[in-house]
Amino acid sequence: MTDHDKFDQWSYLEERGLAGTFTCSWVEAPDYRAVVTRLQAEEEMLSCDLNQARRWRHPLSQEDVIWVAGQSPGWVKIFTLSGSSMWWALNSLPQPGGRAFYLSYDKEIGRVSDPVYVSEGSWQDIPEDYWNPSMEEGAHLVGSSRIAKRMNLFLAVMGYTTGRFIDDTWFSTPGLLCRIPDGTWPHE
Repeated sequence: MTDHDKFDQWSYLEERGLAGTFTCSWVEAPDYRAVVTRLQAEEEMLSCDLNQARRWRHPLSQEDVIWVAGQSPGWVKIFTLSGSSMWWALNSLPQPGGRAFYLSYDKEIGRVSDPVYVSEGSWQDIPEDYWNPSMEEGAHLVGSSRIAKRMNLFLAVMGYTTGRFIDDTWFSTPGLLCRIPDGTWPHE
């Protein structure tokens, strides 16, 4: 895999129809089941990969449906399939002293959110040294549009920090499709 391929993570999302609305969090945690428990997901969950979970994708639905899986050792990814983004729960999800990231894009408004970062339970700016490898390797130059270039940069930061980039196997990792009951987390 070339650096260009490694950094063109946005293409993987576009190919699977997941680029129109993209909402994902990365949480430092021992395993994805611990995060599912912290999210207070309903007991009825479905084991599947993201390729299978995409069938429950309804971005305009108010029902909170997420797919949670391992990202890499010590990291978990939470992909929002419908409902709210769960960003307000981020500071409650990492293991003590842990970190979490949130990134979203909405094609309807044509906007990429700046990534959100939580460290040791508090909201902070992403440390500058997290950006350096991605910038030095040119991740911000990969893509055919301004949106693709920004998303590839942000996704590269997540890849370097968590130890795993988005690729074909990112979608086939086993995880859990979960529904978060209404009122579990206050919407801020």
